Amino acid sequence: MANMKDLAKATGLSLATISRVFNDSDKVTAQTREIVLSAAEKLSYRPNKMAAALRSGRSNSIGVIVPVIDREVFSSAIKSMEEVLSASGYNIIICQSHESYQREQEIIENLVQLKVAGVIISISKETNTTDHLAVLEKENIPLVFFDRSLELGKLNSVVINNYNGAYQATQHLVDQGCRQIIHLAGKEKVPIFRERRRGFEDALRRNKLALEDGDVIAFDESQANRVAQLTARLAAEPRPDGILAHGDISALVALRVLNEKGIRVPAEVAIVGFGDSLFCTYLEPGLSSVSQRNEDVGRLAASLLLEELQPQEADRVVAHQVLPPVLKIRKSSLRRPQTTDE
Repeated sequence: MANMKDLAKATGLSLATISRVFNDSDKVTAQTREIVLSAAEKLSYRPNKMAAALRSGRSNSIGVIVPVIDREVFSSAIKSMEEVLSASGYNIIICQSHESYQREQEIIENLVQLKVAGVIISISKETNTTDHLAVLEKENIPLVFFDRSLELGKLNSVVINNYNGAYQATQHLVDQGCRQIIHLAGKEKVPIFRERRRGFEDALRRNKLALEDGDVIAFDESQANRVAQLTARLAAEPRPDGILAHGDISALVALRVLNEKGIRVPAEVAIVGFGDSLFCTYLEPGLSSVSQRNEDVGRLAASLLLEELQPQEADRVVAHQVLPPVLKIRKSSLRRPQTTDE
């Protein structure tokens, strides 16, 4: 592969001049630029962007950190981020924390070493501190939270109103005639899951419905004992007639358990998920779910980061974008005549 020395030899120009061309310097003439670019094409030369970033102190890359890439909430958001950022000349580096605080910490350190221009992050379930993020502020690397954020006023974030989404979903179940509604809850120390539980409980209180022991199940679909808890609760009296799951995967597991027990959905138990994953429309019955507006969140997070990357003439006000969720009603929760969202 050709290097800058090869270009200098082929054109008879100095290395400094070659470098100025690829750094878009205004100190080179149009004729010189054309000579260098023509030679670069003939020799199949490609500038080393990473080396240039190390020399300049900043790259044109944005680090995007997500818990896992194979969840639609993250993959859809990343798609929108890439569209917005690439239009402004930035590339993205996608990293997975695998729900590990330690891994998240390592990723941050690596991104700093790579001289990224900015970071967009959805924190892991283990993360409850910003200690590992301090290095970004020290290096003047802007940070934006999306989907999951820490409750800190000085950091930019784009999220949906998780409380309102859970409240809407629970109220919908009540409106469909459900009176024994349970919640498959997410990890309590993750703010978005706390907000979903709070919305669920407030909706029950407003409708004067009892919340009994065992009606909130800390639910991790990967743990057999949690599934066993759900199975036991479905066998108890009074049997639940409505389920609000903290996520679509948990709702999918609940649907499997209900099918295995021969419990009809929604006639005997209505169910609503959270996330509005693509598979919701392909299930039978279709799964009602709260849309997290993933693409809108990703687009706004990227736009907010681009604003942070602009020169600041004065202190910028921290932005907290909270989007209203949208309840997508399908057959899994529809016990009374109503238009479904297929």
